[in-house]
Amino acid sequence: MGTRHLTTVGELLRWAAKRLGGTAAAAREARRALLLATGERLLRQEERLGPYERGRFRRIVEARARGVPWPALEESTAFLDFEVLVPPGVFIPRPETEELAELAIAEFQKAPPRPRALDIGTGTGVLAIALARARPDAEVWAVDVSPRALHAAQRNAKRLGVKIKVLRSDIFSAVEGKFHLVVANPPYVARKEWWALPKEVRDFEPRRALDGGEDGLAVLTTIVREAPNYLAPGGVLLLEIAPLQKEALLALAKRGRWGETLVLSDLAGRPRFFLGRRC
Repeated sequence: MGTRHLTTVGELLRWAAKRLGGTAAAAREARRALLLATGERLLRQEERLGPYERGRFRRIVEARARGVPWPALEESTAFLDFEVLVPPGVFIPRPETEELAELAIAEFQKAPPRPRALDIGTGTGVLAIALARARPDAEVWAVDVSPRALHAAQRNAKRLGVKIKVLRSDIFSAVEGKFHLVVANPPYVARKEWWALPKEVRDFEPRRALDGGEDGLAVLTTIVREAPNYLAPGGVLLLEIAPLQKEALLALAKRGRWGETLVLSDLAGRPRFFLGRRC
């Protein structure tokens, strides 16, 4: 049976909850879809929605049933204490990256006046924006190979009133000078692990932002090898990594110009963040 005969808020919410799995969580998602479709929080069960709102609600519910992530549907997401727009085709920031941002801010606060920071693979710009908000005196670069991502980063920075330098660059290809901090959440998913990713990540995120090559180390290796050339003495590299990449990256770093290297755990206790301090 179709849904066009359903017109009241109560009828539509019951249909949506069933379509999304019939659980308590599905009922909450149904209400979230209703808010997105109508912009109204306090709708009574017996209220009737107009054709446009009913159609929009059905489209949102069907998209969510296919696994489309909420930030992609809402085209925005929260990060730390601010919110960014997430246009189609740009990677959605994850909670682990908030932890990376907090580590990066703590290191950047130790830098001298007017420091420089570089965010590689900036995506929506969240890491660069967080650093620029923490150090208004800083020069923060945000680089990516995706024009969509660069446009999103520039737009988000402007909306939030922070100044960052947005530049198209394949890792360090267009980067100049030395930085006190280099930070990145690069592609680190191994190809053999691709099909184990959640459907809403695998099917709806840009693959280039996730696929780290055969072993997941392709981009990470390049960054760890080349970063010392772009760091000031004592400068810090911070990377988000997969837990099983810890030993390989620490072994690689031993052959580079690093005075200190370690891997820090995330809040779940998994090895997640590579830190290298240049000699």
